[in-house]
Amino acid sequence: MPLQPQDSPLGAFLKALREETIDCILIGAMAAIEQGAPLMTVDYDFWVRLPERQYVRLLTIVQRQGGTIRARTLYELRDGTQVNAIFRPDGLRSFDAEWKLSRWGELEKVPVKVLPLRRVIASKRAANREKDVAVLPILRRTLRLARRLEKQHPRIGKPGKRPKQRRSKNKIP
Repeated sequence: MPLQPQDSPLGAFLKALREETIDCILIGAMAAIEQGAPLMTVDYDFWVRLPERQYVRLLTIVQRQGGTIRARTLYELRDGTQVNAIFRPDGLRSFDAEWKLSRWGELEKVPVKVLPLRRVIASKRAANREKDVAVLPILRRTLRLARRLEKQHPRIGKPGKRPKQRRSKNKIP
């Protein structure tokens, strides 16, 4: 039997969240990057559907996978990837409301919800940190360009939606 490729630390972390039934949404700069924003960041911010008092469940996952706890909500996975667990992001509605608006994406071959760019903008505007305010013009421009592209090419469809597959008339046995 051939060797199976090992999951990346981020993929393993996301799979462990799913196994522990902890829903998450990718938010922040990495969510914006996933939607075409020309930014750079060093960490992944995940809004977790978990009462903050249960943060120890996240610590257990990270430690079990050989990662390091940098702070109660900041973890470094075994390859150095930084992950931030967010319990109450600024400027967003309830987790359930944002979950419904978020599209499915994929990180390290693991399905993950990605916060829409317009909601990333709302969150960064509400956080009002200097680094968040600095990227707002870039995010707004990216959103305008994405909307323009969608109008020009409506057949492309919205991110995260799969085109309907045509059924073949010729059935292959």
